[in-house]
Amino acid sequence: MNTEILAGKLVKGIAPNIDAKDLLNDKRKVFLFGSPSYTNIGDQAIAYAEEKFIKNHFPYYEYIEIMDYATEEGIKLVKEIIKEDDIVCFTGGGNLGSLYLEIEEDRRKVFEVFKDYKTISLPQSVYFEDTEEGNLEKQKSQDAYHKNRHLTIAARESQTLEVVKDTFNSDVIYTPDMVLSLDIVPKELKRDGVLFILRADKEKVTDEDFITELMKWSEKIGPVDRTDTVLSEVDIIDYDEREKYFLEMLEKIGSSKIVITDRLHAMVFSIITNTPCLVFGNSYGKAKHSYTDWLDELNFIEYTDTQDIGELERLVEKLMRAEPNRIHLAEDFQPLKDFFKN
Repeated sequence: MNTEILAGKLVKGIAPNIDAKDLLNDKRKVFLFGSPSYTNIGDQAIAYAEEKFIKNHFPYYEYIEIMDYATEEGIKLVKEIIKEDDIVCFTGGGNLGSLYLEIEEDRRKVFEVFKDYKTISLPQSVYFEDTEEGNLEKQKSQDAYHKNRHLTIAARESQTLEVVKDTFNSDVIYTPDMVLSLDIVPKELKRDGVLFILRADKEKVTDEDFITELMKWSEKIGPVDRTDTVLSEVDIIDYDEREKYFLEMLEKIGSSKIVITDRLHAMVFSIITNTPCLVFGNSYGKAKHSYTDWLDELNFIEYTDTQDIGELERLVEKLMRAEPNRIHLAEDFQPLKDFFKN
């Protein structure tokens, strides 16, 4: 295929991160499908981290993103240009399973179409509901994934590791969430107030009456604000806007005295910005297990299930007194490095 024919096949969302001519160069390719255009900054940060990880550790690859809204067109194009030793990826996150079927259907399609190539689901949390519908969707995913004998699934916490082993015949590796691979020097910002970052989706389990009570108590610390890592002020975030919105979220969190959240990535963003953070759970434990598996040695981050205001007051005061320590997770990403090396 020459560049003129290629140009006629390109649509918005295919390879937004490179020049079109680089699709045909001699470098080995890593194709990332499912790159998010929706406004969840956690998933945007994952895609940001995936790109940094591949480019920093494996500069000899040409890293090519396909946005989620261009999956069909991207599959058609990649089928025409892919070579035997190229790698096909589907982005990481917390959407492998029955809760977010539009994404899961794209993932099945990609894994099935590229069954003859080295393929990976980047670090994910996995959850299939224990219902008739959830079991049906699990079977559909098994049918698609098992057609691909070259598929590896990366689990980002121990609960998912066991689910993947029990559910799929694929190879499995175990690493932290991709955002924890980033090396970002936090800004020194003036801090004020308490920032609540809370879900408003199907994974929400924290009771609103309890939240109201906790927000009222928090006023003694300073101004109280409530937000989410899913932005409501925009409808879409494309590749070229990703870094801007991610860094804005880091700045918002880094300007707070403490964050109280039930969002996994609000916890991770708090770690990046050295912001004390109290973490509650979601509907299937991904924040809890990510904390206990990788992060419980941090003295300024704490997971809790308690709703006792007195106990929470003690936890908040302890977190705010802490001089933030660091943990080193680089070695925990070695299984993923090995995957791309081999």
